[in-house]
Amino acid sequence: MKTKFCLFILSSLNASAAITYILPGASEQSTWILNNTNYPTATYRSFGTAAQPWGAAALPTSGTSSATLEKVSGSGYMSSAGFMYTAGQIGNFRISDTSPLASMETLIFQGGISAPFDRAPIFNYNGGTQAIAAQYFLLSPGTPYPDRVWQWDLTGIMDPLTSYEILFSGHVAATSLTIDVSNSYLQIIPEPSTGLLGISALVLTLICRRRV
Repeated sequence: MKTKFCLFILSSLNASAAITYILPGASEQSTWILNNTNYPTATYRSFGTAAQPWGAAALPTSGTSSATLEKVSGSGYMSSAGFMYTAGQIGNFRISDTSPLASMETLIFQGGISAPFDRAPIFNYNGGTQAIAAQYFLLSPGTPYPDRVWQWDLTGIMDPLTSYEILFSGHVAATSLTIDVSNSYLQIIPEPSTGLLGISALVLTLICRRRV
């Protein structure tokens, strides 16, 4: 008897994430919508004091993970115009989680970001400085900024992941940041040669596996 298992991956353009998809296995997601309504100026500074430390880590505006966003150093503040901006300087940022999803095998980091980071995102785990670069990257049209997406394949890490961080820096503005993690690996981001998303409303990819 033959059965067919199908996994649908939906790719679309929207304001808060470059790609909408269903990861296999157990998964978590968190999103930061970066404006001074969600993150008030008194804590996340204003233009004139953009280089001062934030008063607190930025908790996600939605999602299920326990990750937080922090400014490590440099410039960066939440603008009333609806984005996080580094005010013409370099800002250094970290997304971290000290109680991540058990048995993580992949992480996807994405956002509406104005320009390439001066320092592309790197992944460290368990308090180390492994500086693992993302294996896959996708650039897609977005409004008002392009959607940039990075994916890590973590299946080669043998130690249990008890914490992780994503470090990135640059002179940028960003409207949103999102992370997705799963305990089952699937390459969501295609190779660069096949990774161009059109500006159509929806792209549907169907992956099917037959078994006897």
